[in-house]
Amino acid sequence: MVNRKYGLRDSPFFRLRSKAKLAKLLQVSPAKLKKLSHLEAGYIRFQKPKKKGGSRDISAPIPPLKSVQARIADLLGRIAPPDYLFAPVAGRSYVDNAAHHIGSRSVRLLDIEDFFPSCTINKVIWFFRRRMECSPDVAVILAKIVTHEGVLPQGSPCSPILAYFAYLDMWEELEKCVKVAGCKLSVYADDLTVSGDTVPESMIWEVKKTLHRHGHRYAAHKEKARRERPAEITGVILTPSGVTVPNRQRQGIHLVLGELRKVKNPEQAKRLEAQLRGRKAQFKQVQAGNKR
Repeated sequence: MVNRKYGLRDSPFFRLRSKAKLAKLLQVSPAKLKKLSHLEAGYIRFQKPKKKGGSRDISAPIPPLKSVQARIADLLGRIAPPDYLFAPVAGRSYVDNAAHHIGSRSVRLLDIEDFFPSCTINKVIWFFRRRMECSPDVAVILAKIVTHEGVLPQGSPCSPILAYFAYLDMWEELEKCVKVAGCKLSVYADDLTVSGDTVPESMIWEVKKTLHRHGHRYAAHKEKARRERPAEITGVILTPSGVTVPNRQRQGIHLVLGELRKVKNPEQAKRLEAQLRGRKAQFKQVQAGNKR
């Protein structure tokens, strides 16, 4: 059963001013809620390799904490998202994010640097206190449960959705700025895409200033501008006529097919067939983006 989306003011968090009601909402006892909000060793830290080199610091919550964080993420995920938000949103994909810009002649790609580590506990408190109108004690308890060492931890199930809500004012400012310039905005986690017939430099400068004012930095080395030529957006190629897969994915299919023709081991063949099905499914998913 799919949960129906509702407005922010219809969320069970809205005007929540009782710790007992918060515990009930999060499906824990008041004693456990208090313990989780004062947990000192609630995370396991390790490094995870990045696809393009280097590593990422992960702080994975222990099971009892993760369960409550997942509950918070689920409840926040039921709030109807704006049209420009594609991740983390159930039912929207990286393909939808790219397809949102079909028909645009110019594209600008920006990436927020160290996104989660720059999302602070004060902004989480701000969201629950100001936008959700929770009582101060409820807002602080929620903020302590979802943050680690004063920021949103990379590894928590509710960090992605809270990275959006905790900076709701910033996203609203960005969307207004882009819209006034006659352009379109899409947000996929820490990836921002702006497109239109033209993308004014003055507007992009305002976008960067807005990010900086809210405590974020854009990754200058990842910034890209495209005009009248294909642009890769969240792993999908945007062309004047629609979206398609990158050439590396087509080449990957051909490579797997070539290996399948040569392999004799049944187990290896089975593994390659599964890989081929996955690659073809991904290809179909991207092509389907042209029908949206």
